[in-house]
Amino acid sequence: MEDRTGTNGTVFCEKGRLYTKSYDPGRRVYSERLLSVAGSEYREWNPSRSKLAAYLATGGVSYPLNRGSKVLYLGAANGTTVSHVSDIVCDGTVYAVEFSPRSFRDLVRMSETRKNVNPLLADATNPSEYSFAVDKVDVVYSDVAQKNQADILADNMDMYGARFGMLCIKARSEDVAAKPEEVFEMSKRRLQERGLKVHEMRSLEPYEKDHVMIVAERPRTSYAVAFREDGRFMMVYHPRRKGWEMPGGKVESGESSADAAVRECLEESGYEVKVIAEKDIGYCDVCAVKVLEKVSDGEMESSFFDSIPDELSFDRAEYETVIPWARSEIFRD
Repeated sequence: MEDRTGTNGTVFCEKGRLYTKSYDPGRRVYSERLLSVAGSEYREWNPSRSKLAAYLATGGVSYPLNRGSKVLYLGAANGTTVSHVSDIVCDGTVYAVEFSPRSFRDLVRMSETRKNVNPLLADATNPSEYSFAVDKVDVVYSDVAQKNQADILADNMDMYGARFGMLCIKARSEDVAAKPEEVFEMSKRRLQERGLKVHEMRSLEPYEKDHVMIVAERPRTSYAVAFREDGRFMMVYHPRRKGWEMPGGKVESGESSADAAVRECLEESGYEVKVIAEKDIGYCDVCAVKVLEKVSDGEMESSFFDSIPDELSFDRAEYETVIPWARSEIFRD
C-alpha cells in the first residue's frame, strides 16, 4: 500500500486502485472492498461511484484535504463519498448537507458510527440555514446538480470563511442546451468574478460524462480590529452575510497585509486608521489598528461596540481571541 502522491498521506494506492484508511473498521458503506494491511483496514474507493475519487484517478493535483481539515460537503446524498472524506479528515470534521429527506436517512445511518460526520438536512443555496451548526471551515466541497453551481460554492465559502473550494460541475444541470465546454468556462469565469483563484479544472471522463472538477482558492486576506481612544472597537454590517464583522478583504497585488487592512477600513467604514501590530492566524492576517478620523460615508454601516454582538458573519471564537490581542497591542502603555 503506497501513498497517493499529493494527498498529504490521506489516500493510498495498491495495484492501480484507490483506498482510504477506514475511520470505522469492519463496516462497509456501499459494498466496497476492504483490505487489511499491517494491522490497518483500508476501503477501496471506486472512481465510478465517487466524483472526488474520479478527480484523483484522472490525475488531480490540487487536492486541499488533510487529516485535520474541516469540510463543508454540499450535496452529500446517501454518504458514499462523505464516508471516504470522513476517513481522510480523521482528525477533522465533515459537515454534510443534503436536501433530500430520503437520502438524508441513509446519511444519518452512516454517520452514527462516524463521529466526525455531522449530517444536516438543509438547502445548500441558503448557507445561513445551517449556520447554527457549522463553524469556520477549511474546504467547501460542492456536488449540487442544479443551476448556479459556481455561486452556490462561492456563497458557502464566503459564509464559512473557507480558503479552498472544490466544485463538481455537471454541465446539463446548468444548461441542457449549451455545449459542456461553454458551461465549464462560464463556471470558471464566475468563480474568478467572485474573487477566487482557479488552480485546476479537470475532466472526470471516462468515469463521469460531461463533468469537471474545479479546485479554487480564496486569495490571502487581511482584516482590521480597530479601536478608538475610548476602548470601543469597530465592526461593519455586511448586508449579504447578514452579520457584523471586522472590516477587511483580499490583499491586492503589490499590497502588504497592513496596506490592505487600512484600505479596507477606509472603503468599508469611511474611517482612516493606523496599524499598530500584525498577526498571522493561518488563513489570513489580522491587524490591530487605531482609529484616527471619519473621512467618508463608507460602503457599509459601521458601529462601535463594548462587547461582541450576537449577530455575526463569522466565527465568534476567533473574535474572542483577536479582540483581546488587539486591545493589548493598542493600549500597551
